Amino acid sequence: MKPLIFIGLMLQALVFFAQDIPVATSEQFQRFKSSTTYLVNYDDPFSSFNTYIVEDMQKVWTITPYKVITSSEFESLGKNKDNSFIFLSEAGKTEGDITFNLNLLNIVLGSKSGSMNNMPDLGSAPLSYVWEDDDNEDQYLYKMAGILRFFQYYIQYNIANPGSDIKDVVKANKSKIEGKELWLIQSDMDTDVNTIEKIEKVYSGKVKFVTPEDIRQAVHEANSNVVFLHKVGPGSHNGYKCMKFLVLASDGCPLYYEMTGVSSGKPDAFLSSDFKAIN
Repeated sequence: MKPLIFIGLMLQALVFFAQDIPVATSEQFQRFKSSTTYLVNYDDPFSSFNTYIVEDMQKVWTITPYKVITSSEFESLGKNKDNSFIFLSEAGKTEGDITFNLNLLNIVLGSKSGSMNNMPDLGSAPLSYVWEDDDNEDQYLYKMAGILRFFQYYIQYNIANPGSDIKDVVKANKSKIEGKELWLIQSDMDTDVNTIEKIEKVYSGKVKFVTPEDIRQAVHEANSNVVFLHKVGPGSHNGYKCMKFLVLASDGCPLYYEMTGVSSGKPDAFLSSDFKAIN
């Protein structure tokens, strides 16, 4: 079962996602660099999470030494504030009359209490919405290596630029998209931008439709020419947010983010307005 974290703040462009747990201070970001990072196995025999993320860590994780542990080991190791942890969790959020859950990939420091709600957050990322009839991990497994690269970039940026949030990081780096090739999954596109020909009408940069495995391989290989889309959407559930991030495959640097309310006029998709915003 995934640990459950309750979210109390408004959705923000944020740490990828703002939670009701403390955001790490400048001193804690510095302390992370001397930690050992523990990757906590997910206790579900039917999930492919462990298989994917262990391989991803081997391919892309360089910022700290790391070890793979069980959830029972996490209970004791989590009480050491000099340890850091990566784990999958489910986060509950109430916004107005809407309540929903998200799958998150968390990166945190330990805390004396051992409670996850007291563990300083270093940059956790939303992976997908959780619905009773559809909790498909295939939506995000292929992007976890890219998120691991993002964690490392975001932490390094905060060490060099204390107090930064995702807005600051994107503002400082958005020009890096120039000359890069956007690798996109065709099903993530709105109907008016779901072919190269349609995209060329609103975007002058390079675009390529690829498979999920292509994106994972580009991240593993640190392909410096590739920018990929991380989209977290609610499907046909109107009133919920569609979160969109463009990330460099080579180092996890975020170049764009947008959160769009899903409605009859704005589907759960990467839109023509998103292309225009990065033109």
